[in-house]
Amino acid sequence: MNYYIETATEDEWEDAMALAYRTFNKFEAPLYSPQGVDNFVNFISDHHLFRMFQIEEYHLWLAKDDTGKILGIGSLRSGNHVSLLFVEEKWQRCGIGSALMKEMEEFVKKQGKKSITVNSSPYGIPFYHSIGFSDTGSECENGGMLITPMEKYL
Repeated sequence: MNYYIETATEDEWEDAMALAYRTFNKFEAPLYSPQGVDNFVNFISDHHLFRMFQIEEYHLWLAKDDTGKILGIGSLRSGNHVSLLFVEEKWQRCGIGSALMKEMEEFVKKQGKKSITVNSSPYGIPFYHSIGFSDTGSECENGGMLITPMEKYL
């Protein structure tokens, strides 16, 4: 399957967040409290987050097929923290998540940072471990969401 990675445009923001919501709802939400689900929905629909994207303080990449359909998304905040990483269910385990991570890691390196971090959901832990992340703490609950802090040195 052919796909490519590119930086998202403002016009693609809503479609990207819709993909994040669909995937979250299928794979993550069943593990979270109602508060955690609400916090996630509030995060992806926050106008302040979109504004940060507009002024290039929040970075978003898209994986697209040859027709331009969005297959996956990856985003960074604070320069080196993975904020969102979601791939449509049909396209999981096809290398799209890894390709998005590689793009984000290259961006982080160009910013002069030596590592990339993530607060992984339980569903994402095996993926992050498989691409070289190590736990930096134990699983904990944050705002109703289960997270494991991780880091990868570049």
